[in-house]
Amino acid sequence: MPKEFLLEIGTEEIPSRFIGPALEKMKELFAALLSSGRVSTGDDAVQTFGTPRRLVLHAPQLADRQEDVSREVVGPPKNIAFDAAGRPTKAALVFAEKNGIPVDALTFTATPKGEYVVAKVEEKGLETGIWLQTMLPDFIRSIPFQKTMRWMDKEIRFARPIHWVLALWGGSIVDFELDGIRSGNVSRGHRFMSPGAFLVKDFKSYLSQGEPNYVVIDPEVRRQRILKQIQELATSQGGTVLEDHGLVDEVANLVEYPVAVLGSFNKDYLRIPKEILITAMREHQRYFSVVDSAGGLLPYFIAISNTRADDMDVVRAGNERVLAARLSDAVYFFDHDVTTKLAERVEALRKVTYQEKLGTLHDKTERVTALSAYLAGIFTADIPIAERAASLCKADLLTGTVGEFPKLQGTMGRQYALLSGEDPRVAEAILEHYLPRFAGDELPKTTEGICVGIADRIDTIVGCFLAGLIPTGSEDPYGLRRQSAAIITMVKERGLRLSLKDLIAEACRKYALKKGDAERVAVETLDFFRQRVAGMLASEGLRPDIVDAALSVAFDDPSIAGEKVRALDALRTSVDYEPFVTALKRAGNILPKKFEGTVKKGLLHADAEKALYDSYMEIKDRVVAKTTQLDFRGALTDIASLRKPVDAFFDSVMVMDKNADVKANRLALLAGITNLFAGIADFSRLMLSVEEKG
Repeated sequence: MPKEFLLEIGTEEIPSRFIGPALEKMKELFAALLSSGRVSTGDDAVQTFGTPRRLVLHAPQLADRQEDVSREVVGPPKNIAFDAAGRPTKAALVFAEKNGIPVDALTFTATPKGEYVVAKVEEKGLETGIWLQTMLPDFIRSIPFQKTMRWMDKEIRFARPIHWVLALWGGSIVDFELDGIRSGNVSRGHRFMSPGAFLVKDFKSYLSQGEPNYVVIDPEVRRQRILKQIQELATSQGGTVLEDHGLVDEVANLVEYPVAVLGSFNKDYLRIPKEILITAMREHQRYFSVVDSAGGLLPYFIAISNTRADDMDVVRAGNERVLAARLSDAVYFFDHDVTTKLAERVEALRKVTYQEKLGTLHDKTERVTALSAYLAGIFTADIPIAERAASLCKADLLTGTVGEFPKLQGTMGRQYALLSGEDPRVAEAILEHYLPRFAGDELPKTTEGICVGIADRIDTIVGCFLAGLIPTGSEDPYGLRRQSAAIITMVKERGLRLSLKDLIAEACRKYALKKGDAERVAVETLDFFRQRVAGMLASEGLRPDIVDAALSVAFDDPSIAGEKVRALDALRTSVDYEPFVTALKRAGNILPKKFEGTVKKGLLHADAEKALYDSYMEIKDRVVAKTTQLDFRGALTDIASLRKPVDAFFDSVMVMDKNADVKANRLALLAGITNLFAGIADFSRLMLSVEEKG
């Protein structure tokens, strides 16, 4: 009969950001372990739960033993395993012993290389409890974390020191040792409110004892409790909680028993920009902010405590005291910052190294300013506004507030620009040039913000390729993949046209590169963008071969590249697609490399080649015009209309005619047809159904 399995790994407090990924990997790794171990879970899925002090895995049903398996093991050739008289040799005896069967149980199988000895091995499955004993230590060791540690004289590496392991199968202890820690049936309560141990019989008893011992093992339950508590406290002051799902998730994994506490701070602090106060509360203290119906900040905060104290006023006062010191510092930085206009800070950027090989932040600012003007001309934005925003966009990095709260870069640039009397459009572009900061983030609303944002990113990308700081594998210290994706997204979502070749060349000119270096950087950078566009299109579900074929031809403008891919993907659903691509591939295989030639109508003799030529001439100019107008779907539809005359041509015409002139003429006809398609995609890279199966 199936039995329940429960595993709890008790630890020191694990960092909040480690818990979610660890629980997902536990589920994934245990499922793989069950599959390879031939242990069924029935219809119930494996579940994982966790708090800062424990990682939990629960399988409602595990089969009582591994499935039996029968397999055939091929051994030595028959003529080596048995002599001429049919007697087993040492090779046969050793092979039989190795596989645990008598030598007379060996059979034979015929192969292309002759007959071989075969042992049919019957492997009986172990009882699941015994199997778990052998597998669980390595399973626990295999749980991955961003960082691991060793402690005392232990060999095991884990996120934090392990103090206990609870392991039950069918209510009985799965007995094993993990580097000196013996598994058992004992869990522990909250570190402060219920530090003692308690016995566990099964998952039901484990859950029932959680609340009395002040442990909520389910992160989602903790999350919902936090949301309910903080909203109730905010409502009590006539406000609402500033929405912050990321903070809710983080705090839910910082505590085992969430208790919300409402505190307040001096109203005088509200005179500084609310972004500073919100960031100080969130980043330094993990506090939730309270806002009014108009979004204005109220002088309250909500903290999530991990304990329910006898006197919660003491907890409240302690949090208020800590926050007061933080906000006092924030006010000091802001008041000091506003004594200097933003433009007056630009000169000091000369003293800040941007990157050792790429100069100072002032050097970068000058390059970005020039590139912003270049882009503003292309996108018909306000050039003086874009230039001014670019010249000031890094100045807030030298302010005390951004030094204390780095996430406010751009946000404070906007504030200080307005306080310095700059045009509001300049201030907005300073803020927007950092957008989007991550996938799915909001995009700049102004064209000037887009200009500065693209200029800043292309300068970084080209500079890093110049300095040899190219992403490799998972390593991308300067975030070039993210920055290139941001450029592509802005261009695509705003419907802009942009030549990446020209942009990269312009960025290279700003670095005053030698011709050879400029050419190398330009080629490498453009290919880097091509790979990013390919990845983004493939993530939309478009076939990789379609993406590869379209982007391998004249890749430049990201928007045009996307249109080509989608047009080719639409053609793929046509009944003409595979037969026509097959014909194109056949033509491509026949054509000599770099073949050039012109069709001479007088050399067309066969009816099929005359018909193909007439069809080709009928659509040729139309396809060229549609391709120029970026109507790739229309162009591909016209090209695909040649399918039947192309099939008829190959069925009845010998391309490699004995007459050299006739042969060259037929090759020229095929070259003309393939070149129509080649202006849109490389058909040789397209996969056909038969090739995929092969």
